[in-house]
Amino acid sequence: MSRLSRTPPNAAPSDLLIVGAGPAGLYAAFYAALRGLSVRLLEARPEPGGQLAALYPDKKIYDVPAAPAAYAGEVVDRLLRQLGPFDIELRLNELALSLTPDGRGWRVGTLRGSYPAGAVILAAGMGALLPRAAPALPGVPTLSDWPPAPGSGSFLVAGARVWVQGGVPQATRAALELAEAGRQVTLSHRRALFRGTPAQLERLETLRRAGQIELHAPATADFAPAVPPELRVHLNGYLPDLSPLLGWPLGWQGEYLPADAGGQTCLPGVYVAGDLSRAGGDFKLIALAFAQAAITANHAAHHVRPDLSVKPGHSSDRRLPG
Repeated sequence: MSRLSRTPPNAAPSDLLIVGAGPAGLYAAFYAALRGLSVRLLEARPEPGGQLAALYPDKKIYDVPAAPAAYAGEVVDRLLRQLGPFDIELRLNELALSLTPDGRGWRVGTLRGSYPAGAVILAAGMGALLPRAAPALPGVPTLSDWPPAPGSGSFLVAGARVWVQGGVPQATRAALELAEAGRQVTLSHRRALFRGTPAQLERLETLRRAGQIELHAPATADFAPAVPPELRVHLNGYLPDLSPLLGWPLGWQGEYLPADAGGQTCLPGVYVAGDLSRAGGDFKLIALAFAQAAITANHAAHHVRPDLSVKPGHSSDRRLPG
């Protein structure tokens, strides 16, 4: 089963390390695990899903094969369920910073650890999606991401007063989760509407009528809750940041990486899939990301284990673990 890992720094090697747990990264992890590889995923955000989870989980997308009119957040859930039978290591809040040769493969470094692997797939999309900085509010602890990073101290004792600011889907989600955990929640946004799935927005209105959430939208620039909050959750979207990867010697062409037909970059054993790949040009399509993920995962499998054919065969001929 896919798992959140608590392995220490200088972890044991994996066959494959994937940078980015968006759609391309999650699907590449599935295909590599299907081929029998040990897989480690590094994700800069506190949850997987990439752009689908961070930017528009509440919006429907229509071009995912066999999933017509699916909410983006639902697509992420399905990708994670697909990983369920496999023991895939998922490391959240880990921003990839360095790539160095390491014996039979490569080593990717983060602020938390160093991870060796036989092959690496870069599936970082537009770059690490980092939260926009929150303006200072003296004397009140502030979070600028949701879900919060482990150990952030955000989950205060029951009855704590929390002010959630923002109109992004994460703001609605945060307000609901905090209110249902017993917090006194004020949710505000400078515009008139909040974002979320129909079920979330219906639940928000139910909690408002029950007096469990106080809503202010549109809120003026100088709005503040009548009773000072003990925690402020300021959610104002995300900005992509490719800078940690741009120094890697991969022959960058602007924001893209050139690669061969198998997705391999100029470094043997280092592959690219999804929006980072030059192969797709400006076609930043999720269907293309899935195809590239499958191709790179199978080429990486052959690179790490030459006894494995690049061609995976039919999945219907396999049995999943468990």
